[in-house]
Order: sequence, then structure tokens, then C-alpha cells
Amino acid sequence: MFWSALAAIALLSVGALGWEAWQSARERRRIAAPGILVEIGDVRLHAVLQGRRRGVDQPVLVFDGGLTNGCLAWPAVVAALGPEWLTLSFDRAGHLWSDRAIGARDMEASLADQRALLDALHLAPPWLLVAHSCSGHIARLHAARHPEDVAGLVLVETIPADLAGAITQSSFARSLWWKVPAARLGLWRLRRLQQGLPPRPGQVTPETMQAAWTRLSQSPWGLEATRAELACLVADTEAVDAAPPPQQPCIVLASTRGAVVVLRGLKPAVAHELALLAQRKLAARLPGAALRITAASEHEIPWQAPEEVAQAIRDLAAQLPPGPPTG
Repeated sequence: MFWSALAAIALLSVGALGWEAWQSARERRRIAAPGILVEIGDVRLHAVLQGRRRGVDQPVLVFDGGLTNGCLAWPAVVAALGPEWLTLSFDRAGHLWSDRAIGARDMEASLADQRALLDALHLAPPWLLVAHSCSGHIARLHAARHPEDVAGLVLVETIPADLAGAITQSSFARSLWWKVPAARLGLWRLRRLQQGLPPRPGQVTPETMQAAWTRLSQSPWGLEATRAELACLVADTEAVDAAPPPQQPCIVLASTRGAVVVLRGLKPAVAHELALLAQRKLAARLPGAALRITAASEHEIPWQAPEEVAQAIRDLAAQLPPGPPTG
């Protein structure tokens, strides 16, 4: 009896794993990927390349999304900028349309992937890095290590070490210990379907980007990559904060309501004040930084106030020396 029950459980588990894998792949196919898959080593990263370069020295805008939203953070910002900018947004390994992550997902791995992607797409520097939330330390590492390639930084509600601990202690982060195995077996998908999901968009636009993210971001691969990145977040942000800062021009764009999580015992207003204080301290540590504060958005400024991000990019690019036209 015991062995029969064990065999039945094993058979159900195999079936559940197969069903979830099929559903995840089906969802990624039914929401048309806005970009292409680019091979870098053992994985393929999904990359969205748009617009054009007006001059050889006009920087390529390289957009890195937050913890889970990848390229889906940026459609409204890119639309606000218009076609006169060459923009690259992408999904880090494991997220959205990119292949499953292999190995460590610390900032060194993410930086190596980013540079390999730029090389594979033959996008010569200078690059202007635009980072949101949990990708900010990767952008700062990139700029400090390769000042010859990175012209400037726009850091949108990014996470310095002062804020990383609260994120890794959040209920979302703690829930990943059970969400990852539940997602592999399809149980997390069933629960989310029961709770209700937004209509599936056929393609990604500024109007549908959040619905696409809601449907795609919590696949087993995505949750695995999220857990792996969170495991490195405190150590990575502490290392970047302690290292010599990048010297390039920079705009730190912060919200008056930017707290990602509100820890137990804190009032939301206090959490927002502490988050804004962390952004002020970040801007003060970066020699070339200017701080901009907006009340028009919460943490998700690229979704809620995309024109503010676009304007910060325009203003920062205007500080850079002009190059000759490409014709």
C-alpha cells in the first residue's frame, strides 16, 4: 500500500512538472516577445532594440529593470523618448522571455551578461545606463569598472545597501522558499488563476506592459532567478557602496513614496521617509550625481511617471559632449 501511494505521488508530481513547463512555455508564446533571443555563452537573453543613433557619440540607452520586470519596466519610457534614441532593454537570465539562469546570479554574473549582450549586438560605447530598483548596484559597478564605456547613469528608485536588508526580510522574499517548489508543480499558477489574472495581452505596449508582467513574472524560472538574486542583494549592495564610486554624470530619481516594503512596526510614512533618506545619501556618495524627487509616483516610476524618467535621460545626455552626425 505504501509503495503504491508513493508511486502515485511520484506519477502525479511528474505530471504536474510537465503541465507547468507546458503552461509556462505556452504563456511566453501567446504574449508575443517584443524583442529577440541573443545567445551569450550557455544562455539566450531576450533583448529589445529600438530607435536609432543620431551620432557616433550619442550614447546607447541601456535599460535594466528591477527585480522581476526586466524589459517590461520600460515601454512607456521608450515611447516617451521617441525614436531618436537607440535603446536596449533586456531580461536578465531566468526572467520573462530569457532562458533559465545557470549558476550564481550575483552582480558579477549580471554585469558579465550585460556586457556580453552589448558585444553580441555590436553596440559600441558610449552607453548611458538606466537602472531601476534592484539593478542599480549593477549599473554602478559597471560604471565604476568601465568608465571608458559608460557615459552616465540614471538611477531610478534604486536599492542601496541601506534598503537591501528590508527587501530580503520582506514577506515576499521569505515566501519564495515555498513558492518556488509550488510553482514547479503548477500549484502557484493554479492559486493565481483562482485569485484572478488580468486578460492576456497579445503584444507588449505601454498600456499592456503591467498585465504582461503579471502573467509572466512568476514562472518557476522567474521565481528561481528572483530568489537567487535576492540571496546576493545585501552582500552585493554593501560591496558597491563600500567601493570607490563611479565618477560619471548621474541623476538619482527618487519618489516621496518609494518604500518597497514596510517592515512590521513601521508606519508607511516613516518607511517612505527612510527610503527617501537612503536616496539622498546615495546621491551624496556619487560625485557627479544630482538628486531629483518626484511626488507623482510610488516606487514604480517607469510605469507610473515615465515622462520623468525620459526627461532625466534627456537632461543627462545634454551634459555629454556632442559627436559628429552619422549621416
